[in-house]
Amino acid sequence: MKSKTTRNSRIIRRTTFLFAMLVLSNPALAYIFENLYVAEVFVTAQNDEQLQSGARAGLLQVLIRVSGTNDVQQSSLIGNALRNPAAYYYQYSYQSTDREFQIGEQQVPARILRMSFEPSAIARLLCDAGFPVWGSNRPSILLWLALSDGSGRRLIADSDTSGLAAAVMTQARQRGLPVLFPLLDLEDEGQLSTAEVWGSFLGRIERASGRYNPDCLLSARIQLSDAGQWTANWSYKIDERWSNFSNSAYNTEDLVAAIVDLLADSLAERYAIDSSRSSVQLRIESIDSLSDYAEVSRYLQSLTPVLDSFVSEVRDSEVLFRLNTEGQVEQLIEVINLDEKMLLINASDDTSSLHYRWLQ
Repeated sequence: MKSKTTRNSRIIRRTTFLFAMLVLSNPALAYIFENLYVAEVFVTAQNDEQLQSGARAGLLQVLIRVSGTNDVQQSSLIGNALRNPAAYYYQYSYQSTDREFQIGEQQVPARILRMSFEPSAIARLLCDAGFPVWGSNRPSILLWLALSDGSGRRLIADSDTSGLAAAVMTQARQRGLPVLFPLLDLEDEGQLSTAEVWGSFLGRIERASGRYNPDCLLSARIQLSDAGQWTANWSYKIDERWSNFSNSAYNTEDLVAAIVDLLADSLAERYAIDSSRSSVQLRIESIDSLSDYAEVSRYLQSLTPVLDSFVSEVRDSEVLFRLNTEGQVEQLIEVINLDEKMLLINASDDTSSLHYRWLQ
């Protein structure tokens, strides 16, 4: 019987490959993070006590993922909600695993408690506590990781046996970040070498990343010492600026958790929506048919910041929409830019009026 780790590795490889194929075949793809409001935690029994403690951990997991910040743990209002997690989830189930926990002198089989939380209740709680709400449309992150260990120096693929790939995927899933490993096929090998990633040749890394069209880049030089300590020098690019970060740990989970948290916090500052309200006018051109109009209307309503929208004017192939939104208008612009369905032509000085061209 194959282990759960083996099965999970195969699922990760298959998911990563399909994601890569979608990105390569559709450069305008915006990644929708699935199961944003679903939490999975380990428990040791199927009883009320474990359900209550697991539900608290699951609620906190979802609140951090949706808000984009660990600061939710400091809120007294969030603290009160964690005492009554049952008010926020609508279903749960248990799943057996191959793992065991040491409790006293006994080995106890671990189970996964999977819980689905109510999106509207989570959003309302975060807004009441003064935290932003980050929708499921998330920026993609491409990883170029060079590792030096007892097996030599190499680039990390999603199937790497060092544990780094699995740790990155797990931590990214906890924070709601879609991450992608390069295929490391002949085209990648022709554009970028292990030595260039190790040496942080950032220009070369950017050029080799073009085929994947990621929203964010993460590159690292990672080393495992003879004493079993991991050290990493990370470089990450958000917008057009590269930043650096270094850390060390005695396990892969702690090593990658720090950089994943840093990335999630930085991206949430840009994309997460705060509780402020505004109204903005969108003039959208190149709406050439009734089906275009219907698709544009559906798209605007699907945007996380948009509370409601209505048409105020139609002129030939241009339609003027009025949107009532949450958060800053700049965040709305960033979310639309992430999707690449519309091209911003210009904006008024106060961003109360935006002019777009429909590209679909």
